[in-house]
Amino acid sequence: MCKMLKHFLSAFPLTAGLLLALVSCNETGSSQAAAGSPEPPFVPAAGTTATGTATNTPGAPTPDSLHLISPGRAGRLRLGMTEKKLLAVVPAGQLRRTTYQDKGLTLPAYEMTDAQQPAAPATILHLIGDSTHGYILRRIRIYDPQYRTAEGIGVGSPFGAARQNLGLTKVRPTPAGFAAVSGQVQMAWVIDPNSLPTKHPEEMNSADIPPAARITGVLLYR
Repeated sequence: MCKMLKHFLSAFPLTAGLLLALVSCNETGSSQAAAGSPEPPFVPAAGTTATGTATNTPGAPTPDSLHLISPGRAGRLRLGMTEKKLLAVVPAGQLRRTTYQDKGLTLPAYEMTDAQQPAAPATILHLIGDSTHGYILRRIRIYDPQYRTAEGIGVGSPFGAARQNLGLTKVRPTPAGFAAVSGQVQMAWVIDPNSLPTKHPEEMNSADIPPAARITGVLLYR
């Protein structure tokens, strides 16, 4: 196409020089674009995809399906499941009956050990209900670092990673300790008290928590 255009322009000497220069510039620009790699129109911020979806935190371990934390779920456990279902999915050898106190009431609970790492900290399962209508799983307290979100956040993670990837609405006291609460997904991230500012208020803004503060527990609630 370019050869035909140059042949045609040779018949018009007054304008040929200018137009041939334009053709030459276009050819040069095209060859440079083909040779190089143009920058993408959008470069997502660290920790997100182009659609804004959270990605795995660099260096964080990826959990298997038995240790994956998601809203209302921790591995095979699901908030709201009946005690009967709970006993069907967790082997009896991993459960120890116990109780907890709530508003003056003594309610049943279980301590659940991990099948893969029996020496890991037990997961605490709080039930609610009564003996007449039965009990359901109300809360899950996780202290085992094997449990992680899809982004790789769990016990031992820096608070800054949770703040970047998860919706944290407030930081306040919870039944499990001083924690950053995400009301949207009903999770709370218990923060190491030794890494908090001294004499901190009862409620804090998540921006006031040091990014390096360590998560010591995860609370799933309903």
